[in-house]
Amino acid sequence: MFNIGRTLTRNCQGISRRALLQVGGLGVLGLSLADWMCAEERRPARREASSGNKSCIFVFLEGGPSQLETFDPKPMAPNDVRGPYGPVATSVPGTQIGELLPMMAQRMHRCALIRSLTGFTGQHTARPALTGSVQGLTTYGAVVTRLLGDRGVMPPYVHIGGRLFNSAGVGGGAFGPACDPVMVVNPLASQLQLSQFELAADISANRFHDRRELLGAIDRMRAQADSPALERMDTFHRRAVNVLTSSRVREAFDLARERPPLRSRYGANIFGQSLLMARRLVEAGTRFVQVKWYDWDGAWDIHGFNSTGVERMEEELCPRFDQGMTALLDDLQQRGMLDSTLVVAMGEMGRTPRLNHWGGRDHWGPVLFALLAGGGVPAGAVVGSSDAHAAYPATSPVQPAELAATLYRLLGIDTNLDVRVRPFIGSAAPVAALV
Repeated sequence: MFNIGRTLTRNCQGISRRALLQVGGLGVLGLSLADWMCAEERRPARREASSGNKSCIFVFLEGGPSQLETFDPKPMAPNDVRGPYGPVATSVPGTQIGELLPMMAQRMHRCALIRSLTGFTGQHTARPALTGSVQGLTTYGAVVTRLLGDRGVMPPYVHIGGRLFNSAGVGGGAFGPACDPVMVVNPLASQLQLSQFELAADISANRFHDRRELLGAIDRMRAQADSPALERMDTFHRRAVNVLTSSRVREAFDLARERPPLRSRYGANIFGQSLLMARRLVEAGTRFVQVKWYDWDGAWDIHGFNSTGVERMEEELCPRFDQGMTALLDDLQQRGMLDSTLVVAMGEMGRTPRLNHWGGRDHWGPVLFALLAGGGVPAGAVVGSSDAHAAYPATSPVQPAELAATLYRLLGIDTNLDVRVRPFIGSAAPVAALV
């Protein structure tokens, strides 16, 4: 994550912080954000396609939602497979989803659905879901941040929700802490604290504003010391100052600025309000927002022995997902943002086809779903299918790396020609039916 006040990279083009202190005093700002901006400039010039200005809201349903109770019901399966809930018709002729998602059913014409996602471990780890690789540490948000860069003063990559369970190191990965997301643990906090945008503890607000004068000193010093690297550092620190003093940044994180009826539409819970914040951030210029479902005790784990079983899908999980996701899709559509915002929702695994003796479902990695909407995906498309018990892919299996390649392509990264993305997708190609 960005921690303003702590150095993340040593310098830009080899100039040490000690040297900067000697020639212009910039080091007293202590801005790791400026270091990140500096690192961004050092990467090769990017070639952005016309679709390169898209954003992504990635909804990580931690715990592993059951495919049978959500987007891949099997009404003809035996009772102990299909479970207590039936299917419901959707706005896409011939496509059914679980009856616990009635509002989503009426909006499936805006969505694409993968029912044959496979190659997951069946363990509680965010790695394959958020990186496209079972062993991956570099998230989609980090890759998009690095390859496509920021847009104005908004942080390019934000994570909303608690820390990822059993997924230490997942974040900036190969790109280091400079590409970690800005963390918002609780969007409902009465006074949202964004430590990444606070002044260093030993720098008062008055002193910080005084430091602007030091930037002017660089202009005078530049006439005497012709240093392109120093000139770039000046630019980065000016941009960092703009972030710290920008009302646009803080307003984007302020849910109190939304109308109460819209906040209610998203749902009076952490998940719904996280989605609302995600929309606000994207609208303000953030490129990638990662939303995690609640904290661990509220995840989609429905074994039955250590929590309630499938009945919790009806009591809590599906209603909140149904309300929040449809509010997000409607809001993006009404604001003219859906075409430019890719929305993805998935977990780290599916659930066992057969109910256990506690009335729950256990971990299952061979097949799960992914829901996509907006961002240019073909509306109403259904990719692949699972077998009669939703246990294994029956047609068109999709591997994690293929989903990753699809996401990158939809966001404007050329997965054929941009060699920088290859370490994160290998030889995988995007899912043809979705791009």
